[in-house]
Amino acid sequence: METKLAAEFPVYHAIAQEIGLTEDLAAVWGKDKANAALSIAYQWLHTGSNAAYLYESWSVNKLLPYSRGISSKEMSEFFASLTEVSGWRKDFFNARISRLPDKEMLSFDATEIAAEAAEISYAQYGMGKEGGYQRQLGLILLVGHESHMPVLFRVLPGNITDVTTVQDMLFRFDEITDSRRVFGAVVDRGYFSLANLARFVDAGSRVIVAAKTDSIWIQDAIETAMEHLWSNAARIPGEHCWGWTVPVHPGFEDGGNRKLWVHVYRNDSKSHTENTAFYDELESFQKEWLRWRPNHEGDSSETCPLLKSRWMKYFKPGIGIPGRTPLEQDNDAVDAATRYFGIFCNVTTMECSAREAMTTYRVRDLIEKSFKGGKTNIELDVVRAHGEATMEGRFIIGFAAMSILNRLYVLMKQKTYTETKSGLKEMPALADEMTFNELKNRLATPRVIFDRNGVGHWLEVTKRQHGIAARLGFPDLYTMIPDWAEK
Repeated sequence: METKLAAEFPVYHAIAQEIGLTEDLAAVWGKDKANAALSIAYQWLHTGSNAAYLYESWSVNKLLPYSRGISSKEMSEFFASLTEVSGWRKDFFNARISRLPDKEMLSFDATEIAAEAAEISYAQYGMGKEGGYQRQLGLILLVGHESHMPVLFRVLPGNITDVTTVQDMLFRFDEITDSRRVFGAVVDRGYFSLANLARFVDAGSRVIVAAKTDSIWIQDAIETAMEHLWSNAARIPGEHCWGWTVPVHPGFEDGGNRKLWVHVYRNDSKSHTENTAFYDELESFQKEWLRWRPNHEGDSSETCPLLKSRWMKYFKPGIGIPGRTPLEQDNDAVDAATRYFGIFCNVTTMECSAREAMTTYRVRDLIEKSFKGGKTNIELDVVRAHGEATMEGRFIIGFAAMSILNRLYVLMKQKTYTETKSGLKEMPALADEMTFNELKNRLATPRVIFDRNGVGHWLEVTKRQHGIAARLGFPDLYTMIPDWAEK
């Protein structure tokens, strides 16, 4: 008799099978290594740690597709062996990309990963997003909008900036995809510049980028769109905003004639928030002005530090004495400062409607959630490796874990229906009731006991756990013994 903890591992494996991950891993590395890779990914998801030395002791009596223990030394060798397979990048990423819907839009972003090993040449000193210098790698990732699936990652030196990596990802895509064109990519405001937009247009890349409203050519587009932003024709249903598209031919540095589309939006909630914050601070400054008193000998109204405040530009010069007479607002300056409150824009290199551009860009937070989820749940923000081959092997496991995690998030957000005596009843999304960690806690008890004939039987599965599996779309998950589980 032998008992193994199943916990939430059947959920991970059901998802891996559903998204084709088990098949794609096996096609590139063989079934044995694919099962080992998945088992390691399940450990990272389960524990929130990617420390390789913990796997051997952790895996004892766990229901996994790979049941043999893997020592710390064997783990390093395993990571390195994944990168020794000829053409693995092209074969694996092409397989993942081929599972995307036709004309899938892709989100792109980069992040820094702290590296602890001096032997990794890609690990270079760079400024981290939290400030300070550290040895780090650059990791760039593409995520599909419709599928929510990570489809490709690339490792770059840690001192490469986000703006330069976008060309590497988009312009070298053909290396992996047999010249299959990317339908488009969504990038954040950090990539907004005429120089970058020119490169995208010249390369035929379909790109959506958030625009900075302080650019003159963007402001010209806003002024053109402004008269339409209160009309019903510009209303975007379901988005609580209005949008208008303005074709433009901005002045590029090289003198080239390129067409772009600026999509201008107005949102009342955003306008209210920005106006409230602005006027609260403006009026607070006016009160502070009248309350001011000298604190030290030699202080006077002429040396009052408030005179150097950035808020002074919103008041008429020469009117008001600190602590004595009030300021007078400069209406023109205030109007100019608040004119674009509630307004935001994005730019596309391809023609589309404001609604299409917004719907596509809105999904971009997937990429940020992918990195956030990876850093929180599988320690993606640090890589512990002795060399480049080991490092990249680790990223393959992390990529697999992130693929499972992203799909799990999608399933947790879906509403489901259950059969009752009075008919179908809508069930709220699991994400409304629990977090990922809480889901793991609620699935912590299921076990499988194998009798002397090697036949497995479920133990300690509650009705609520069956319900969670059903709401994820896997109603038989804890009733049938998995055929993938090794005794």
